[in-house]
Amino acid sequence: MQKKTTVGIAHSDADLGKPADYTREQLDIVKQMIRDIADQTMGGVENIVKKGDKVLIKINTVIPIAANLGFTTDPRILQALIELLQEQSPAKIQIGERSAMGGDTLKAMEVCGISEVARRTGAELCPFDKVPFDMYKIDRPISFNEFPVPRPVRDADVYIGVPKMKVHIHTTLTNALKIQFGNLPDYDWMVRCHRDDIYQKIVNLTRAANAKWFIVDSLYACQGNGPFSAYPEDLIKDFNTIYGGPDPVAVDTVCEALMDWDNPGMNAPATILAAAEGLGTNKMEEIEIAGVPIDRVKRKFTRQTTVLQGMFPNVFVVQGSVCEPGCRPVRMAFDQLYVEGTLNKLKRPVYVFVGLQSQDTSRLKDIDADVIVYGDCAKSVMERFPEAKCFISTEEYPGCTPIWANISGIGLVDHVRSLV
Repeated sequence: MQKKTTVGIAHSDADLGKPADYTREQLDIVKQMIRDIADQTMGGVENIVKKGDKVLIKINTVIPIAANLGFTTDPRILQALIELLQEQSPAKIQIGERSAMGGDTLKAMEVCGISEVARRTGAELCPFDKVPFDMYKIDRPISFNEFPVPRPVRDADVYIGVPKMKVHIHTTLTNALKIQFGNLPDYDWMVRCHRDDIYQKIVNLTRAANAKWFIVDSLYACQGNGPFSAYPEDLIKDFNTIYGGPDPVAVDTVCEALMDWDNPGMNAPATILAAAEGLGTNKMEEIEIAGVPIDRVKRKFTRQTTVLQGMFPNVFVVQGSVCEPGCRPVRMAFDQLYVEGTLNKLKRPVYVFVGLQSQDTSRLKDIDADVIVYGDCAKSVMERFPEAKCFISTEEYPGCTPIWANISGIGLVDHVRSLV
C-alpha cells in the first residue's frame, strides 16, 4: 500500500539538560534532531520556510509555571526550532499563544521561559489576547461552526504547531490537533463547546489554522491525569524523543503508538473525527515512519481517568448526567487535594453535586457536610443548599463548564483548603 504521509521520529540517549537549564552543546543535539525530522518529512527545512516568509509558531503555554515542571513548551525545542528556521531568512518569526482561563499570556510566556527564548533569538512574542481576530465560518451543520481566529494565524505564510506530548484528562490527548485550542481570544470563546462537543471544536480550529508542519515537544512528556497532574510519576523526564510531520492526524496517531496504546489512531475522539473530515489519516498502515523505529522508543503511558465516585476520602460525589470533557475534570482538583493530604484533614465531609440532577431538590435530605455545586447542570441543588459553594457560569466567567474553578486563588482547590 502506498503511504499517504510521513512522520519522523528522532531520539537521543545523551544528557540533554532540562527545559530551562541546558548548554549550547545540548541545544545543538536537539537542533539536529529537529533537522532530521524536517529532512525525513519535508525534504528539509528549506521546504517548510522560504526566504521572506512570515512564520507563526504556535506553542503550548497554558498557565504561568516554571519550564522545568515539564507541562508547557520546552525552551530547548523552541530555541532550536527558531534557529533552524532563521537559516532560511524568513521576514519574521512570531511565537503565538493564548493562555488558559483568561490568564495574561505575556505573564505566562515570561514565567514559562518563552520570553527568554524570544530575547535570545530575536523572535517576536505574539500573545493572542493582544491581537485582532477575524471570524471563520464552516458552512455546514456542525458545532462551533463560526469562531474567531487570530489575524496573525491567517496572515502567516507558514504556521508551525509545537504541541506538548501529554495525555489529557479532558480529551485523551493534547498533541498536534489540540494545540490549536489556544487560537482563541478569551475565556468566553475558550469555554464554548467545552463539553462532548469539544472534539468538533478542536477539528474546526485545526482546519482554520491550516498548519504546514508540526514538531512535537516530547523530550519531557506527560501521562495520566494531565494537563497538570498532581502525581509525580505522571511527568516523564527521560523520553528524549521528538517526532513530527505535516499531517496532524497522523502525528497524533503516532503519538498513541509511542504511548504503546492498542489501536493507535482510535483512542482520542478528535483524532477519529479529524480523519473522518479529511484532515489526515489515523491508519498506521498509511503512515510511513522515518528515523527511529517506534518499537525502540515506545513505552506504556498511563491513560487518564475521570472516575469521581468512591475515589477520595471524605468526598461524596452526587453525579448526575455528566459530560466527559466537561464536569468530570473536577477530578483534577481532587487529585491535587488528595496528593497534598488536604482531604484527610477535613473537619467534615464534602458533598459535590455535579451534572444534571434528576432528583427533586426538596427531597434532598439534610446532610452534615460542606456542599459544592459544580457546573450549570447542577444549579437546582442551590435551592436546597443556598449556602453551597458554587462553581457555575458568572458574568466574569460565562458559560458552562466552569473551567475557572481551576484558577489559583479562587478555584475549587483553594476553597476545599479553606475548609480544613
